Amino acid sequence: MNIHAEREVKKYKDSQMLSRLMAYAKPYWKMILLCIVLAFLVVVADLARPYLIKVAIDGHINGLHKPMLSVDSGSRSQLEPYGRLTSWGSRDYARLDADAVARGSFPDGAERHQIVSVGDNEYMIAGWLPSQQADVKLSGDTPGKLRITAEGQVYEAVQLDGQASELFRKQDYAGFIQLGVLFLLAVFGAALLSYLQSNLLQYTGQTIIFNIREQLFNHLSRMSMSYFDRNPVGRLVVRVTQDTEALNQLYSQVVVNLVKDVIVLIGIVAIMLQLSLKLALLSFAVIPFLAALTIWYRIVVRKAQRTSRTILSRLNSFLAENLSGIRITQLFIREERQRDQFEHHNTAYYRAGMRGTVINSIFQPAIGFLGNVAIALLLWYGGGSVIDGGITFGIVYAFTHYVRQFFQPLMSLAEKYNQIQTAMVGAERIFDMLDEPPAINEAALPKSLPKRVRGEITFDHVWFAYNNEDWVLKDVSFTIQPGQTVAFVGATGAGKSSIIQLINRFYDIQKGSIKLDGIDIRDISLDELRRCISIVQQDVFLFTGDISSNIRLNNVGISEAQVEEAARMVHIDEFVDQLPQGYRTPLGERGVNLSLGQRQLLSFARAIAFRPQILILDEATSNIDTETELVVQDALHNISAGRTTLIVAHRLSTIQHADQIIVMHKGKVREIGRHYQLLAQRGYYYRLYELQYKEPKPAQAAK
Repeated sequence: MNIHAEREVKKYKDSQMLSRLMAYAKPYWKMILLCIVLAFLVVVADLARPYLIKVAIDGHINGLHKPMLSVDSGSRSQLEPYGRLTSWGSRDYARLDADAVARGSFPDGAERHQIVSVGDNEYMIAGWLPSQQADVKLSGDTPGKLRITAEGQVYEAVQLDGQASELFRKQDYAGFIQLGVLFLLAVFGAALLSYLQSNLLQYTGQTIIFNIREQLFNHLSRMSMSYFDRNPVGRLVVRVTQDTEALNQLYSQVVVNLVKDVIVLIGIVAIMLQLSLKLALLSFAVIPFLAALTIWYRIVVRKAQRTSRTILSRLNSFLAENLSGIRITQLFIREERQRDQFEHHNTAYYRAGMRGTVINSIFQPAIGFLGNVAIALLLWYGGGSVIDGGITFGIVYAFTHYVRQFFQPLMSLAEKYNQIQTAMVGAERIFDMLDEPPAINEAALPKSLPKRVRGEITFDHVWFAYNNEDWVLKDVSFTIQPGQTVAFVGATGAGKSSIIQLINRFYDIQKGSIKLDGIDIRDISLDELRRCISIVQQDVFLFTGDISSNIRLNNVGISEAQVEEAARMVHIDEFVDQLPQGYRTPLGERGVNLSLGQRQLLSFARAIAFRPQILILDEATSNIDTETELVVQDALHNISAGRTTLIVAHRLSTIQHADQIIVMHKGKVREIGRHYQLLAQRGYYYRLYELQYKEPKPAQAAK
C-alpha cells in the first residue's frame, strides 16, 4: 500500500460542518456577540461619513440657496422646529430641507423666501424657484423694484449686501465645524472599535484553535499503531497545523467580518433606498450578474482548494520521510532521483496553487468591473437628474460613495470565500480524522490489576493479522509464569515481535485471548496495562531534551538520584560524567550526538528507572558490543529478579539462561523448553543453533 496515496476523505454537507464548527465557538458566544456589536458600530461610523459629506454639500455648501420660510421676529417660535434661525431686518428666516418642502405643511403667516445668485450678486426673492437649476434673469434697476424671472414666473427681489450674505452664511460655517468634528469622531471611533474587535477576534479564534489542536493531539494519542502504519507523519502534521490554521482564519476573520459585511450591505441598501429609490434600483441592476459570478466561483474554488490540500499533504509526507532517511539517500547516491520525485510533488502543488490564484484573479476584477458599471449607470442617470433638478448633487455624490462601499465587501468576498473554502476543506480533513474511532477501545467497565502485579501472561489460542486474514500468528498458546525469564526465538517473520506488541495492546487480536494475571488485557485500562510494562527496543527513540529527561521521560515521580542510579546500573554513568553538562547535556534530534550503543544503554537506563513489573527486551542488545553486553546482562539479571522478563533475540547466546524458550516458526509455536532440552530435541531450535555456531566445512570455508 502506498501511504502517500491519500484515501478519499469523507464528504460532509456544508451545513453539517458549519454546525460542528459553530459548536466549538459556542462556549465563546458572548465574545463573538460583542465582536458583532462592535462590528455594527464600526459599520455605522463608516456609513455615516458619506452621509455627512452629503449634508455638507446640500445643507451648507449649497445651503445658501435652499428654500426658506420667514416670520415676524415676534413669531420666531413658529420656525424653531425647522432648525437654526437667521434674523435679518425685522424678520426671522429658517431653511427647509427637501423633506420639509415635500410635506408642504407650514405655520400660518409664514412667507416663502429664497436667495438666488445672478452674476456676482445675491438676491432675496419672495417665493421659491421651480427648481434648483432654473434659469434666472434680473429685471428692473430701481431699488425696491427689482424683479427675478425664472421659467416664466416673476419674483420680487431685494439685493443682499456683503454683510447680509455673511449673516446668512454664518450657520454654514458653524455647520462645517460641527460636521468636521462628527466626521473625525466617526473616523477615530471606527479605528478604535476596529482595533478592539480585531484583538478580541484574534483572542477568540486562537483559543478555539487551541482547543481543536488539543482535541486532535489527544485523539491521535489514542489511535492504535495500525493507524500510524497507514498514515505518514507529514500528513498528520498538515492536519494538526495547517488545516487547523485554516479554521483559525474562519473564526478570527471570516465569521464576524462576514456578519459585518452583511450589516454594511443592509445599511447601504437602506440608506440608498431612502435617498433615492430610482438611483438605488439602477445601482442594483448588476446584482443578477454578480449572483451568477458568485455561484461559478463557489463551485470551482472549492474543488481547487481540496486538490491543493491533498497535494500539500503528499508533499509534506514525502519531505518528512526523505529528511528522516537522508543518510540512506546520500549513502546510495539517490539525491538526483529524490530531487526528481520532490520536483514532481512540488510542481503539482505549484499548479494547484496557480489554479486557485487564476480563479481569484478572475473573480475579484470581475466584481470590480460590475461595481464600476454600476457607478457609470449612476453618473449617467444621476448627472442628468441633477441638471434637471430632480435630485441634488449631494445625493449623487453620496451614492457614488455608497456604491463603492457596497462593492467593497463583495470584492473582498473572493478572499473571504477562499478562506471559507479553505476552512471547509480543512474541516473535512479534521473531522475525517476525529470521526475515525480508535482501533483499540477501552473496556466500558475496566477491571483493575492488583497493586503488585505478579506477571503471569497467558496466550490462549491467539490469532492475529495486520491486514484482514493474512495471519501473522496462528492459534498461539503458551503460559509465562510470574517472575520467569522467557525468550522468543525464530526466523525473521516468525511472529516474535508481534507477540510483544500484542501484550502492550498496540494491536488487538482477532481470535482468542491474552491474559495478565488471569484478566483479559482487553478488560484492563490501557494506562494501567502499560504502566506495569517497560520495553527496550532495538530502534531506540530519544526525544529532544537532555539525558535526564530522556531517562525519566518527564515523570516527576522519578528523582534525579534514581536517574543516576539507573545510569550506573548499565554503566553509562562514566560516559555521562565526562560530558560538560552531565545529565543536563542536551541531545540532538533523536539523540543524533550519541552512538547507537550509547542510545541503547540509555534506553536500558530508562527501563530500569521505571521499575516495571514486566520487562520486555526486543532485540535490545543488537547495537552494543560484547563487553558492554555482558555488563548489561549482569544489570538485567539484577533488575529482572522477581519480575517477568520477555526477551526477543536472534543471538542465542543471550538467551541460554532463560527459564523458558519459545520457538516460533511461520506464526506458530513449534517448541517450548529450556536451552539444553531444546537442543536435545534436535528440532527447530537445534537447527537455529547449528546455523549460528556450527563451524563451516573445509570446502565451504575455501569458497
